[in-house]
Amino acid sequence: MKLILPKTYVEPDANTPLFFVAGPIMGGGNWQVACCKLFAEQIQDFYAVVPCRWREDDELFSHRVPGRDNLFDRQTEWERHYLRIAAIGSRYRSACILFWLPIEDKQHPRSDGNPYARDTYGELGRWARDAALTGGRIIVGAEADFPGLSVIEANLRLDVGKSFPIYSTLQETVEQAVRWVKV
Repeated sequence: MKLILPKTYVEPDANTPLFFVAGPIMGGGNWQVACCKLFAEQIQDFYAVVPCRWREDDELFSHRVPGRDNLFDRQTEWERHYLRIAAIGSRYRSACILFWLPIEDKQHPRSDGNPYARDTYGELGRWARDAALTGGRIIVGAEADFPGLSVIEANLRLDVGKSFPIYSTLQETVEQAVRWVKV
């Protein structure tokens, strides 16, 4: 497992699978740790681009790949760079974006006064549509009670133009992403 964390620039090996782990961070319950562990159970060597600002004392920080830390002024620029690689692939044939949409964590909800998952809605719409237009790979999973899930499902069907599966567990979502990068 090789983690690319904000805002470090790393040039991933094009022959190593790359996953961009997308979805709610603030109030999301740190599901990204479980996601990376599930990847590690199924595939030995991979990059996970995780937009969480983990520190040295966080559980998976030791898997962080060092790189250039002054290339991106904002985390949004960093995210777009790696989202583009994961969605469109180009020379990274074994890449995809995994969106996981968990319900808000009841013990640690979002506390800044903004709506839960507010950035995720726009990112999901944009990258799903871009991936559909370019033949890129995007996997979506969601807990059944994620707010607005029925609207997301309808928009994905309309934007992508076909049946778009949304997996109901993080395990299933990760398994599908791994199947895609192994093709």
